[in-house]
Amino acid sequence: MRFLSGLVHFFYALIVTLTSCIVILFVAHSISFEQVEHYLRLAYQSDKIRLYAGLISGALIFLTFLFEQIISGRQQKERTIAFDNPMGRVSVSLSAVEDLVKRVGYRQPEIKELRTMILATKRGLQIEVRLTLKSEVNIPEMTGRLQEIIKNKIQETLGVDEPVNIRMHVVKFVSESEKGRRGKEAEKETTEELAVPFQGYRN
Repeated sequence: MRFLSGLVHFFYALIVTLTSCIVILFVAHSISFEQVEHYLRLAYQSDKIRLYAGLISGALIFLTFLFEQIISGRQQKERTIAFDNPMGRVSVSLSAVEDLVKRVGYRQPEIKELRTMILATKRGLQIEVRLTLKSEVNIPEMTGRLQEIIKNKIQETLGVDEPVNIRMHVVKFVSESEKGRRGKEAEKETTEELAVPFQGYRN
């Protein structure tokens, strides 16, 4: 996937760079309008040049469509897990697995907020978890315990033994005083919103 993405980026970067260089040369008067007109006239009058230009343009359109289909197909594939049951094939959306991780995480009293992103790759499930924690937390102990709980829950729920790689990022700490202050601010905002008089319907 990384190789394909790099190839697509190189392809578009090459086209944009060539086009930009031609425009810069024209703006800087390194290429005169007469030269541009001359080459365009030659291309228009030559059957071979028009044929080659048409083939190149068609190939570029085809490659653009092909790259888009491959990338979108790979991304869709990475957003599902599939396995075979005796009665048929079963696929599970990774968004459902992300919800499962959130429910497991929010059961931990140290966690204030949790966001997760999961990809299914050849190396197994790649899980990235971003955490907002309470101040009084032993990070190595808590994250290690949470990683083990998430891994066991996913493997137990899905019934698969694929590797589960869990990366965790602690992005913020929230103290009790900050939570209380935020709660008061949220209550004040709610009260102010309720105090707004009715001003009629708006189109």
